[in-house]
Amino acid sequence: MNIPRGLNDLLPEEVFKRRFLENKINQVFSEWGYQEIITPTFEFYEILEKSAGSIMKKEMIKFFDREGNIIALRPEMTTPIARVVSTKLKGEPKPLRFNYINNVFRYDDLKTGNRKEFNQAGVELIGVNSKEADAEVIALAVECLKNSGLKKFFIDIGHINFFNGIMESINIKEERKQEIKEVILNKDFVLLEKILSFEDIKDKEKEFILKMPTLRGRGEVVEEAEKMVNNKLSVSALKEIKEVYDLLKNYGLEEYILIDLGIIRDFDYYTGIIFEGYTDYLGFPVCGGGRYDNLCSKFGDNLPSTGFAIGLERLTMALEKEDINSLKIERHDQYVVYYRNDKANFKRALKVAKNLRGKGLIVELDVEERGFEELLNYSRSKGIKYIVTVDTNQSDKIKRIEVISGKEEIITYE
Repeated sequence: MNIPRGLNDLLPEEVFKRRFLENKINQVFSEWGYQEIITPTFEFYEILEKSAGSIMKKEMIKFFDREGNIIALRPEMTTPIARVVSTKLKGEPKPLRFNYINNVFRYDDLKTGNRKEFNQAGVELIGVNSKEADAEVIALAVECLKNSGLKKFFIDIGHINFFNGIMESINIKEERKQEIKEVILNKDFVLLEKILSFEDIKDKEKEFILKMPTLRGRGEVVEEAEKMVNNKLSVSALKEIKEVYDLLKNYGLEEYILIDLGIIRDFDYYTGIIFEGYTDYLGFPVCGGGRYDNLCSKFGDNLPSTGFAIGLERLTMALEKEDINSLKIERHDQYVVYYRNDKANFKRALKVAKNLRGKGLIVELDVEERGFEELLNYSRSKGIKYIVTVDTNQSDKIKRIEVISGKEEIITYE
């Protein structure tokens, strides 16, 4: 029977790759002092909608529980963690550093093949408002991508108030401003030009809005933008971008960092620095995040915060496009113990298997009562390296046979 569209079964080889990637990322999280947190897979819709923009509200998967409450599968992890911190960890010393590796749900992530369920690895740094905190989470995102094995990527940094300042300075209806935001999010610049042509906006302002998504580079981008904007919000945003960019230079990460004034994230909770990670191999980000200083206050505790999430499916796609062998991970040698269907040998086979597993080896016990040739074919198909045969006539020795070459040797299994 088929499963619902947008869901996937992960077979053992895919799970092996996923766990390898998760362990690489989790290693960095732990080294930087971030502790793991787990929240429920679904929550009350009224909780999750507090942070969702118009696009994300459409993408949430909702249903009714028995009591008639509207429930939604979590579309991201930041809002549930903000709820936990604001309601259960009020007295904890700040800042709080949390990490997670969990599945999230949206109706269709077209960029990864119409998936409804996908996996994110991320962090939240909660309870501090400083440029140093912004720089830390961006630097941490860089280190996670590097440790995953990805080589060619950039983190694009921007500021949500650069766009907000421009929108506040032009005199058009709020619905039209939201429409412009969604069009820029979708990178539909033909439609953007069409929308702007219908509005009573100065030519200079239209020109700058159309140019904004192309303002990407290093320090010179800020200098160029400073000559083109004069509203306080956008000017202040450019100042913060420059400060964070300079801090990231102190980390020695300038080769990975670009300033991108066309970034607009698809959640309403962002209040400051925002960023996205791009590779040469995908036309969409592999990670994204930023500062959200007002989200926790919606649950009762005013805590400035920042964080990011990496899309694991997207990262896997990027890794395999960069190097098709990047996730062909070398496995530990695998053994299968063969005891020739004899009760006395079976008892000894258990002892041999236990001893070998105790040495950190991967060991199967042949439980199908098959002949040696059949076992040999099975081992070849499974990539098992050695067959070990036991014989009660040799109390402390076993025969180890290399599956590919057929080479045999008698060894002491202790």
